Amino acid sequence: MTLKYARTTSYAALLTVLAAPLSAEGPTYTSFGTTGLLEMPTAESADSGELAITSSYSDTAGYRTTLTFQLNDRISGSFRYGVFDIYGSLRADGTRGIATTYDRSFDIQYRLTNEGRYLPAVAVGLRDFLGTGRYSSEYVVGTKSIGSNLKVTAGLGWGRMGERNGVSNPLGGSFETRDEPDVFDEDAGVNTGGQLSVEQWFRGDIAPFGGIEYTATPNLTFKAEYSSIAYEPGQARPAVQVSSPLNFGVSYRPKPGVELGASYMYGNELGVRATFTINPNERPTFSGLDRAPAPIKTRTEAQRAAQSWNRGAQPAIREALAGLLEIEGIDLIGLDMTDRTARVRFENNRYRSETQAIGRVARMMTQVMPDAIETFVLEPQRNGLPMSAVSLPRTDFEDLENTVGSTAAIFDEITIAPAGPDAPLDLAPVPSPKFEWGIGPYLDFVLFTPGEPISPDFGLAFDAEYQATRKLSFVGRTSISALGARDPLVDFRDSNDYVNVRTDQTYFGLDGGLQLDRLYVSYADRLAPEVYGRLTAGYLEKMYGGVSGEVLYAPVDRRWALGAELNYSKLRDQDMGFGFALYETRRNGDRVEVGDYDVVTGHLSGYYDIGEGYHAQLDVGRYLAGDYGATFSLDREFDNGWRVGGFFTLTDMPFSQFGEGSFDKGIRLTIPADYFIGSPTRRTVSTGLRSLTRDGGARLRVPGRLYNSLRDGQFNDLEDTSGRFWR
Repeated sequence: MTLKYARTTSYAALLTVLAAPLSAEGPTYTSFGTTGLLEMPTAESADSGELAITSSYSDTAGYRTTLTFQLNDRISGSFRYGVFDIYGSLRADGTRGIATTYDRSFDIQYRLTNEGRYLPAVAVGLRDFLGTGRYSSEYVVGTKSIGSNLKVTAGLGWGRMGERNGVSNPLGGSFETRDEPDVFDEDAGVNTGGQLSVEQWFRGDIAPFGGIEYTATPNLTFKAEYSSIAYEPGQARPAVQVSSPLNFGVSYRPKPGVELGASYMYGNELGVRATFTINPNERPTFSGLDRAPAPIKTRTEAQRAAQSWNRGAQPAIREALAGLLEIEGIDLIGLDMTDRTARVRFENNRYRSETQAIGRVARMMTQVMPDAIETFVLEPQRNGLPMSAVSLPRTDFEDLENTVGSTAAIFDEITIAPAGPDAPLDLAPVPSPKFEWGIGPYLDFVLFTPGEPISPDFGLAFDAEYQATRKLSFVGRTSISALGARDPLVDFRDSNDYVNVRTDQTYFGLDGGLQLDRLYVSYADRLAPEVYGRLTAGYLEKMYGGVSGEVLYAPVDRRWALGAELNYSKLRDQDMGFGFALYETRRNGDRVEVGDYDVVTGHLSGYYDIGEGYHAQLDVGRYLAGDYGATFSLDREFDNGWRVGGFFTLTDMPFSQFGEGSFDKGIRLTIPADYFIGSPTRRTVSTGLRSLTRDGGARLRVPGRLYNSLRDGQFNDLEDTSGRFWR
């Protein structure tokens, strides 16, 4: 038996970002969380890979929190959550009421040209193009530096940015008219929003905006802008009180990656802002905190000429190699030796990169392998599944260790193929201890449910895992909340024709007693040289129990993989015990008996490594609410393990039935722990943010899906991290 710490939930990733040493200087940010002036954008781009979190507040504009990611040198995307007042419908006396709303929106900007000696940088962008449209705008903007301290920006805006002193659209025809975003569905009785209103883009009046930035010191910048946003009163429009189009502000950077702002806005109020930036390309710790690898033990020419060795020494060789690999945090799974070849299967428990683990294993093999062994075949394994077979010529390995260009040279010499069969490997038994457990605090958040921006929970959790074989394991987790018994956390209208397969998640586990978060058995095996299978059964997550099966075809030397998953799941009781019998949905805050709910879901999945760190995924099938559709995902993975991505799901559930947001979409972030601590570890923290948690496009949360577990040991990922081979 061994003790391991219980992990907090993935939302700790955001706290990790805020607490970390941060990136170097770059363009300043707006209260909307994008690069720019005060509210208006500029044509500047942050450094590729920069991630910025901005929070801002002013009296009538309210609160805004924005996550902006610079996808590459030219494209940036933003997700924003705002809390502010909006106007109601027009009353008989000509006045409008005011109500507070929670608003989610997305932005995108593309820089068309770089700044030249005489010409400005030029960018085009969409603000709030995938939300309720309350700030919906399009713009073209140019920015030019004058000397080293002054930058001048001028642009043209449409939509909300085209309201102040606008003129007719010079494109004429249908471009002269722009309708208000049609986000209110009379039949559903909700603001749907969240749709691509392409027919409105760059239509309607056009208005100029601009401003200047003066950098007084490297840390202090003064800003002034003329805003083309008029904030005219109208139903569901932001209720911002404006006396002047001129805004003035200051930006101060007390340390790299921290930007504080203050502003005088709209001619009548003060605003404040804080932006925190971090760039995965800029490691906050020094490189080289890994333990130095063992030196390669080279052979003489005479030793290389040996053709055979004493087979009776194999048990001793195996024991010695297992001991050396244990020092590296690597388990020896199996060994097979012939006259000239040694085949080793291993599981890497320490290094994030399988390439680095392969280099370490090969070094240790030179210490103990007989001189006659000329070829090393290394088979990394993950969760009981061998991922590939890397064949390495020992002589080249010895000769290239200290040569210039050795990384490219060694990858020219190795070959990568499917892992061999288990036989005739001399497989090791499951290492002792087989049972691991841990107890510790947990912190959890449910974000952006209807009517509630955040629902926090914290308490004590107990985790346990029993590894019966390398392929069969039993996993469980129980917890108890420190908040005790609670009333329902949210009260919202949900009058669609579908069962609340996700929107009721905040009602689960409110009884205050011990709750069963998960309890399942998982089995995974290789069905053919490049075909893998998984079967998982039990209480899979807090809302569902059932059975999940998956098959994945992943050619080791291809950029693509294909998978299929089939699930049968049943909705659990909201007390999160062992029962399934009773389920109560809620509509308008009232309990509604619907009885048992079970559903068969399944997806066909395609995965593609685009290159340059970009990975695409398409899942087509049936979701938890019985709706059919597809999910598209795009992620960028950096060489140091950071992963930032986004996704959207479209199904046959009507937008009016889906409710606010119209369809599922969101972003996700994974951060490797070694990025901050410097020492090698496979631990990561992850989080995902949806624009709004709804029932359409919802999938079962199955632990241990195959693709992301296996691709680390296949050709493309090994090649992408080839620089770590000699570390």
